[in-house]
Amino acid sequence: MRADRRAETWVPAFERDWAKALEDARGSFSLTPLHEVVRTWQLRVAAAPAADAFMDSGRDESGFVDLDDVPGRRR
Repeated sequence: MRADRRAETWVPAFERDWAKALEDARGSFSLTPLHEVVRTWQLRVAAAPAADAFMDSGRDESGFVDLDDVPGRRR
């Protein structure tokens, strides 16, 4: 992640997510929050090339729905 061109924004965001998950894990005696952070970031890193290709294609993405607005989305 640190080698990616997005490192300036991704690394602080990952570290923030990791710190919160670590705090949650300590309080719950469960590693699940840590696993969720790792899995989320693995998916983000894996999807980055496809997102770059889409943006570079010049397609208009303004008609898409923000996933935070989708009902029933896991938080």
